[in-house]
Amino acid sequence: MNPKVVLKESSKNFFSERKKEKESIEFWFNSTYTVLVALIWCLLIYYVWILNVNATQGYNIRQLEIEKNNLLLQKDLLDVKIAELESLGNILKEEDTKGMEKIEDPDYLVIKEGVQYVYNN
Repeated sequence: MNPKVVLKESSKNFFSERKKEKESIEFWFNSTYTVLVALIWCLLIYYVWILNVNATQGYNIRQLEIEKNNLLLQKDLLDVKIAELESLGNILKEEDTKGMEKIEDPDYLVIKEGVQYVYNN
C-alpha cells in the first residue's frame, strides 16, 4: 500500500509538530501585526488631538496679545491725558488760581552748600 494513502485515511486530526509550530508562529505574527496597527491608529489619533490642543492655545494666545496691545495703547493715551491735565499751563488757566493774589518781590529761603541760611533781599 501507498504510505500517503494510509496516512490520509488513518487520522484526519493528525497534526505534526512542525505544523503546530507553523500555526503558532502565524497566530503570533497575526496578533502582533494587529496590535501594531491598533497602536499606530491610537498614536495617530493622539497626534491629531495634540495638534488641535496646540492650535487652540495658539489662537487664545493671539487673542490675549491683541487685547494686551489695545490696553497698552489705552494706557499710553491716558498717560498723555494725565500729563496734559497736570501741565503748568493748564494749572495756571484754572479758575482756582484766578482769585489768588500776585506777590511782588517775595522773600524766600535759599539753601546753598557751605552757607547755612540766606534770605533773598
